[in-house]
Amino acid sequence: MSETSTQLLLAFSSLPADEQHEVMLALLRCSGELAINDDQLVSLAEEAFLSLDAEETNDTGGSKG
Repeated sequence: MSETSTQLLLAFSSLPADEQHEVMLALLRCSGELAINDDQLVSLAEEAFLSLDAEETNDTGGSKG
């Protein structure tokens, strides 16, 4: 990942949750213009889900529910 991409992610991480949500929606809208096939899209979604699940597990101290 480039330095610019890393900086973008750091800036995104510093936003409040509601602004992160808005930015994510805008990025998803823009991603429709990219040449991504179904397998790549599924892979990206799985990676995002697993990352969010790991963060949630860490935030709750390893317990779910």
